[in-house]
This record gives sequence, C-alpha cells and structure tokens, in this order.
Amino acid sequence: MNEKKYLKTSETLSFSFSAFGRSMIYTLMSTFLLIFYTDAMNLRPVHAGAIIVAARIFDAANDPVMGIIADKTKTKFGKLRPYLLFSPFLIMISTAALFYVPDLGYGGRLAYAAVTYILWGICFTIQDVPFWGLSAVVSPLENERNRFISTARIFSTIGGIVPTLLVPVLRNSLGNTKGYFVSGLIFAVFGSMISLLAFFGTKERVVEEKEKVTAGEIVSAYVKNKPLLLLIVASILGSAMLMAQTSGSYLATYLIKNSGVIPKGTVQTAMTVAIGAGMMVAMVLMPVLRKKMSLKAIYISSALFGAFIHVVMYFIGYSNFYVFLAILAVAGLPLGIFNVITYAMVADSVDYLEWKTGRRSEGICFASQTFISKLTAGISTLITSFVLEAVHFVQPVNDVPVLDQPEPVFKGMFFMVTLLPAISLALCAVPMFFNDFTGKKKEKIVSELNERREGKNG
Repeated sequence: MNEKKYLKTSETLSFSFSAFGRSMIYTLMSTFLLIFYTDAMNLRPVHAGAIIVAARIFDAANDPVMGIIADKTKTKFGKLRPYLLFSPFLIMISTAALFYVPDLGYGGRLAYAAVTYILWGICFTIQDVPFWGLSAVVSPLENERNRFISTARIFSTIGGIVPTLLVPVLRNSLGNTKGYFVSGLIFAVFGSMISLLAFFGTKERVVEEKEKVTAGEIVSAYVKNKPLLLLIVASILGSAMLMAQTSGSYLATYLIKNSGVIPKGTVQTAMTVAIGAGMMVAMVLMPVLRKKMSLKAIYISSALFGAFIHVVMYFIGYSNFYVFLAILAVAGLPLGIFNVITYAMVADSVDYLEWKTGRRSEGICFASQTFISKLTAGISTLITSFVLEAVHFVQPVNDVPVLDQPEPVFKGMFFMVTLLPAISLALCAVPMFFNDFTGKKKEKIVSELNERREGKNG
C-alpha cells in the first residue's frame, strides 16, 4: 500500500529558495560581522565578541517569546506563515544598518554596534522561528519532512557561499568601511526579497486545536522533552565546530600567506567552497544514511569523525594550501550532517512532546532550534575574539590590514580552527548516548500518535 503524499515539489523549492536568500544574509552576519567590527569599525576584539555573545544571550528570551506568539497565532494563512510575509522587510532594513560605520567616537560606535545587532537579532527571529517551524507542519510524515529539510539545507549551504564570493571583492576594491556597507545593502535587499517565497509557496497541514499557551506548557516543552534537552546540551558543547567558518575571514586575510595559483582575494571563497562542498555531499547522502541508521547513531558517528579530522588537520598544518583545502572539505562532511540532522531531531522532539503531553508546541520547540543556531555561532565568535585578544592581534591601521602579525597570532588562529573544534565535537557526542527516542520506542510512539490523530479526525 502506497503511503499518502502531502508535499508538492513547488513547496519544497519555494522553501529551499527562501532558505537560499536567508542564508546569504545570515552568513554575511555570522562570517563577516566580527571582522567588520574589528577591521572597519575599529572595535577591540574582546568588545566586539562581547556584543555578539550578549545579543545571543538576549535571544535566549527572545526566541521562546516568538515561539509562544507563533503558537498563539491563528489566521487564514496558518500560525507560522503570516510572519514570513512582513519579516523580510524588517530584516532588509536592519541588515543595512548593521554594516554601517557611524561617524562617532569609540563609545558611540560601540553603542551603535550593540543596538543595531540586537535589533537585527529581533528582526531575524521574527522570521527564523516560524520559518523552520514550517518543517513540522507541512506534512505529518517524517520522510517528507526530512526531504523537505534536506533540500532546504542544501540550498542554504549554496546561499552561504555567495557572500564569500562578493564581499572580499567589494572589500578589496572599496576598502573595509565602504565595502562592507555596500555588501550589507546588496544582500539585505536580494536575500530578503527571495525569502518571501516561504510565505507564497507553502502550506501548513498539521493543525491542532488552539488553546491558551501557559507557563506550564513552556516548562513542559523543555522539562518533559528529553530529546530536545539533550540536543540543546549537545549543540552548546559542539559550538566550536563552527570555528573554521566563524574565523574564516581572519584566516584568509592574515594566516594564509601562500595560496599558490589561487588569488589572495579569493582565499576565503576557496575555503568556504571546500567546506561547503563537503557539507553538500553529506546533505545529499543524509537521506541514504537515514534509511540505514538512526538519527542518534548518525549524530554520534558524525561528531567523532569530525573530531578525528580536525586533529589530523592540526598535525598536517596549513603550509600547503591545497592540502588544507582538501582537509577542510572532509571536515565539512560532519558539518553538513549537523546542518540537516539538528532540524530533523527538533521535528522529532515535537512528535515526542505531543505524545508526552498531548500538545505539539512547534513554535516553542523550533524557537529552541533557532536559539541553538544563534547561541552556538555566538559562542564560536566569542572564542575567536578571546583568542585574538589573548595573542595580541594587531588591528588595521588607516583601513589597511597589518599582515605582518606576531608569530603567536598565527599559532593561535590555527589552534582555534583545529584542536578546539576537535575537543568540541568529541564533547557534543556524549549527551546523545542518553537519547532513547529511537528504534522500537520511537516506532511505537509514532504509531500511537497516528492513531490519536486518526481518532480526532474521525
């Protein structure tokens, strides 16, 4: 008997192209904001890092609030899609403001950076929580949800490569200050407009009766949701796995001296493409792995494999840029898996919570996912800023990077993209050993949920 299909190809493509547009903006922020703060706005690394991580902590309260608002929403468009209609315009304005350098003193620039980044985070959250929450309501079937997410993550990865192609060109031709601002304008407009497709091209199908969201429900969404709690802990422990991406602009500008035939201005692009290639391969293979292994097994094995590769990278070094790129591509494999599997595991946790409490609370659960993404990126950025401060990184003079850095700077940069991620990846595997929402237990729970839904519909 063939299983009923719910999703249309057009929906998957609309959602995926939207992910492409959003990823351009998010990657612009996550990859270039710290170096924009230090090299264009001339903020001290530790001050810039503190602003970024403080804004992530603010999101700890901001994201769940957005989740609650989404769960309480009821319109003819659904409870998540309405936010995908107006939020792109907020993101467009705040992104342009984020990469502007005001003509102020140090304290004024510091305050401007803090305010604009917090506002950007609020605007992005308004879209981010409902956007990924869609993956839990577009279909009641796990296999359709997994394909839906996997395709979107592939498009998202490709979108993330685009800023690394354009930003270095604009930065080198226009200078740090103007180059970053023009980049912000370009991606703010195009990325935001493309992301509108998530509203116009999708449909919400899994619907529950609306009840008032209580403080008890919020607590239950976490306390009674063991799979989600374990995922949050694992993700935080694994924050440093993102160091090569977070610190890529510094590596390309200061660490890589000899890139062979690859032009210096495209070193970061080459690194991003290498990591992205590995990620894409992993994301394409994810559905195949999913048929043979549980999400738990995939998560643990990917983490341990990633730890091993980063140790290998440390001992091989970076003197041969081509070998370094090849290892980065292999290191991208576990990152690609985590890009997909995290969303799949949050979607699973929604089912687990419904089975445990009778309520799905997609908004609250997926608020946790967006918070995970923002917090882990914030932690990796903070680590970068601390390392730069500790090794006495010399900031640009008159908008010109100081390439002749002290030797400890280069050693510190390489350490933070090799051994630190290795330790982080090994640690993130530990919580997953305690995840029992898998195998026969999961099959039984899903079966019970289907029977409940059929009973309600009948």
